[in-house]
Amino acid sequence: MRAIRFETSGTAHVVDIPRPTPGPGEVLVAVTSTGVCGSDLAALRGTHPFRIPPLISGHEAGGRVAEIGPDVDGVTVGDRVVIDPQRPCGACERCRVGRYHLCADKEMLGIAEWDGSFAEHVVVPAYTLVAAPDDVDDAHLALAEPIAVAAHAVAQLGARPHDRALVLGGGTIGALITQVLRDAGAAEVDVVEPREHVHPLLRSLGATGVHTPDAALEAGSYDAVFIAAGVPALVDRAFETVAPGGAIVQVAVFNQPVPVPVGQVQVREIALLGTAMYTKEDFRTALEVLRRHPDLADALVTRTTSLEEGAAITTAMAADGPGDIVKLVMVP
Repeated sequence: MRAIRFETSGTAHVVDIPRPTPGPGEVLVAVTSTGVCGSDLAALRGTHPFRIPPLISGHEAGGRVAEIGPDVDGVTVGDRVVIDPQRPCGACERCRVGRYHLCADKEMLGIAEWDGSFAEHVVVPAYTLVAAPDDVDDAHLALAEPIAVAAHAVAQLGARPHDRALVLGGGTIGALITQVLRDAGAAEVDVVEPREHVHPLLRSLGATGVHTPDAALEAGSYDAVFIAAGVPALVDRAFETVAPGGAIVQVAVFNQPVPVPVGQVQVREIALLGTAMYTKEDFRTALEVLRRHPDLADALVTRTTSLEEGAAITTAMAADGPGDIVKLVMVP
């Protein structure tokens, strides 16, 4: 089968590898769409902590069940599915209570030990599958994973107020947080994003205000602030703009220690919340978002292409940055 291999040279290209066979408890999924995200680009640049080339990358994927291994129940060949790309240990306390996304020993799809979704087929444990509704297009199933990231981030608020929210960073995840917040009832969602060509997209996804980083925002006025870009200065901006009693949700990955004003956390009773990965419930929320907003995928996806062209584009994005591409999806 065809697959994209990331090389240590920083290039991605299509190779022919054996089609995998599902073992006990596993299924083979024919990939109908797979998305490229920042962690893939970091892997290709050689800067990701655990996605280390050479490897078959990719963890945002949906498709159809093509083959079923032994000891699998409740799955039928032809089922349309999305993949929760986490392989937890299943034995630790977190796994036992359903918080498998926090398992310290889990593996992620698209590492050297578990070939990812940049391929015609991928083998995954049957428990990773989430049924996809009939009215979500095959080519859009790859978006369930990044929407699940956004859904999990918003869910961290619990019952806390979020009527007026601020999203710092309007990339793919920030844009999707905007959509999920509006679906969750937020009346006002402001987004700060330096790339002005992305502003119309953010408005189309429900942003009530879109600002460049130098814009003046009302201090202490937002119920919830989401840090959706890995820029340390945004931590200060979040604390400046969050209301007393409000919440800051840390979504972006920082690769360095960042100071936090713990005095403000105490005196202003600010909740500082982390968000990591997602659960099956977040995937179900994501699929409902896709079903409810059929135009979302077309608005967000800049390019839909083949594995061959996608390999070349991914190589260029890793070397030179994403340019005008917000989301790249490949259809194997």
